[in-house]
Amino acid sequence: MALVTPIIGLYFVLVALLVGSFVNLAADRVPRGESLTRPRSHCRSCGRQLNVVDLLPVAGYVLRGGKCASCGASIGIGSPIVEAVAGGLMVLAIVWLGVWPGGLAGLALVAIWGGMVVGTAVRGERRDDRAQAP
Repeated sequence: MALVTPIIGLYFVLVALLVGSFVNLAADRVPRGESLTRPRSHCRSCGRQLNVVDLLPVAGYVLRGGKCASCGASIGIGSPIVEAVAGGLMVLAIVWLGVWPGGLAGLALVAIWGGMVVGTAVRGERRDDRAQAP
């Protein structure tokens, strides 16, 4: 049982990092009114579909040097920060509360974080639209 608890904790952290990656996708697509499922994740500059390495939360950014593997377009530091904060919130909850209640509390914190990030992106897009209106 002593080995199972850290494995479950790592699983929760991995889930939080993946949710953080989805939050990035939602923050990019929702303000534009685009689908969250189609097309597959791709580079906004060259259109190349992202592969497994590109989709690794935080690590994909580091491995690619913060740039698209095909065209070299900058990804921006915001993406790995959103993912890392999601993972960090989960770690914080697990350390503070333990694996069982901490995992649940961590998921709630990650959901709140995701709502804040996507909401901020939507609000920023609306502000840009108003500024461009005649």
